[in-house]
Amino acid sequence: MKDLREIILKHALLNAVEHDGKANIQAVLGKVIAEVPEVKDKISKIIKDIQSTAAEVNSMSLESQKEKIKQIGAKKVKKEVRETSELPELPNAKIGKVVTAFPPEPSKYPHLGHAKAALINFMYAKKYKGKFILRFEDSNPELAKKEYYGEIISGLKWLGIKWDKIDCLSAHIPQYYKAVENLIKKSKAYVCMCKQEVIKEKRMDGENCEHREQSVKENLKLWKNMLKKFKSGQATVRMKIDMQHQNTTMRDPSIMKISDLLHPRTGKKYRVWPLYDFATALMDVWEKITHRVRTKEFELRADLQQFIRSSLGFSSPVIIEMGRFQIKDAPTQGRVIREMIAKKEILGWDDPRLTTLIALKRRGFVPEAICEFLLSTGLTKAESQIEWEAIEAYNRKKIDSIANRYFAIVNPKEIKISGAPKIKEVKILMHPDFPKKGHRKLHVDVQKIYIEDDDYEKFGERDVGLIGLFTISLSASTKFVSKEIPYDLQKIQWVSEPYVKLKIIMSNGSLKTGIGEINMKKLKVGQLIQLVRVGFCRVDKVNKDIVLYYAHK
Repeated sequence: MKDLREIILKHALLNAVEHDGKANIQAVLGKVIAEVPEVKDKISKIIKDIQSTAAEVNSMSLESQKEKIKQIGAKKVKKEVRETSELPELPNAKIGKVVTAFPPEPSKYPHLGHAKAALINFMYAKKYKGKFILRFEDSNPELAKKEYYGEIISGLKWLGIKWDKIDCLSAHIPQYYKAVENLIKKSKAYVCMCKQEVIKEKRMDGENCEHREQSVKENLKLWKNMLKKFKSGQATVRMKIDMQHQNTTMRDPSIMKISDLLHPRTGKKYRVWPLYDFATALMDVWEKITHRVRTKEFELRADLQQFIRSSLGFSSPVIIEMGRFQIKDAPTQGRVIREMIAKKEILGWDDPRLTTLIALKRRGFVPEAICEFLLSTGLTKAESQIEWEAIEAYNRKKIDSIANRYFAIVNPKEIKISGAPKIKEVKILMHPDFPKKGHRKLHVDVQKIYIEDDDYEKFGERDVGLIGLFTISLSASTKFVSKEIPYDLQKIQWVSEPYVKLKIIMSNGSLKTGIGEINMKKLKVGQLIQLVRVGFCRVDKVNKDIVLYYAHK
């Protein structure tokens, strides 16, 4: 790999030439990450190098930047979408025989972590011409909600993930009951009447429960009472393994519990439900799963799940564990997000600070970018924390060519231009890099032009170019300078009446208001655009005001 400093310099130069001689630090960072994905976990360390390099590049003239590009032979790097053939080979996999699954609990909206697990298992099934099952592990009536089933389905469909079958754990409850009776009859399970805190304490201390040595007859009787008479929390079924096992998950774990809560699919039909390890272990058997890729948080539970299957005479699928990744400062736990929504700390499941698929979609992230980003994180077991800039870099590459450009002013400063020629209208390209997209027309009133207040303060007493219009001299009495705008002159966006009012939901959840060119009235909900010098946005509403969700730079 080239020296990282050379890569940073290359992208700083390329970005500067594309944007009037000024490199954008965030854009350069995104390009560096896209070319060298392994640096995404070290952004805080390389950002200073990018800042200093960008400052050096920005101090150069445009001609010097172009000459430097020729000297170092800098070229844009094109990275194609990974094909399924690039996934590591699965052990013991045969074409046409592989069956994979993604088993979400319908207790929250799907996020990037869910998406990666679903995508990898789907792609492996596709790679080996096998089957992929979407399984809802809905064994907890307290958390399962009807809306979550639908959101998981729509979110995965949006990413382009397809399945051969949708299955629900709640459709297999009679099979679980038979499996429990089988274990009890083999003296491999018993009904425990201890309270949960006592069970927890004894498991930690490695002490046997007083119910552990009950007869098969007594356990079967208690089991029937669990199905009909006992109250919630009064009894659980536990596997009989080893209360002093080094792996604490193997210390007589509970496998069935009572819950009288209403279930979104089965109502009050069942009142005894399998717990996670028992539930997922047997679903893998009944669905004939051959391979599962999942996050390594379940690594310690693999022994237990294998033990459950072998206790009933079943073999186990090949399990591959991968490390989890976390987008910095983005909560993913359902409990945490629900609390934040209740406290009105965030806008909802689609809040722009979240990595839920619905939030990413509303911000303007596209499925292709998300899938490429997820694949770039690999199947390593290493845990990682990733900056938002990493996924933004992939999205920027996908939407830059399709996002038409528009002028918008967030903090308007009204100026009057003296000595300007009479121009009623100008034509400006919809996209500077794609002339075939055509032009848009902007009305001009030189007595009432709006520019960014920051630009007015920054470029006061200097000549600047109003993009697509002419050159002016910014001062207390702004004057017309020339119809021509020198190539290397600082250019700024502008808006003239009539205009539209804008509301922009920023990536931190805050609201910014501003004004935009009148052509934005023609925008459609869902359209991706770029506000010049502001960033990429997705159109959320087009009413009296235009409501946009900010995606990124």
